[in-house]
Amino acid sequence: MKYEFINELQVDASADDVWAIFGSPNLSKVFLELLPSMVESKCILEGDGGLGTVFRVVYRPGYVPHTYKEKIVTIDHDKRLKEVQQIEGGHLEMGFTSYMKSGQILEIKDCNNSCIIRSITKYEIKDDLEVMNNNVSSLITGLDTLVAFARAIPKYIQEQKKNSASVANHNK
Repeated sequence: MKYEFINELQVDASADDVWAIFGSPNLSKVFLELLPSMVESKCILEGDGGLGTVFRVVYRPGYVPHTYKEKIVTIDHDKRLKEVQQIEGGHLEMGFTSYMKSGQILEIKDCNNSCIIRSITKYEIKDDLEVMNNNVSSLITGLDTLVAFARAIPKYIQEQKKNSASVANHNK
């Protein structure tokens, strides 16, 4: 059976500014910076942070799943869409046949300083209610991570702009 969870969060930052983070090869560093209480590490195993990059993600104790490998399978700058597929461990070890997270940045018409961050979790399991019941907490962890990251981005963008302005003023 296939399932999909979608969360949309309107944030006070432009779609261009948010995509500059989501579409960046440095997203894993920002991810760690913004979610230190949830994520212990996210290191690159293969690639440069772009399409095809493989990461090893380790969550802090108490989060399920604790660790897995994921691969960036889509970066579409026109659609402002990034998709990451789990390829080893994590949900796959827990009985899921596939697990993918997506982030898409949507412009709000006539609103330059606001956008919508759409977080999508898609997964597939065999028709096994036991697998589903035993792994509900892992699904919540995945959703919580995406939502927490989406909520933290506007503040991060504001701080980056403030720091850039401060450096520019200092150099005058």
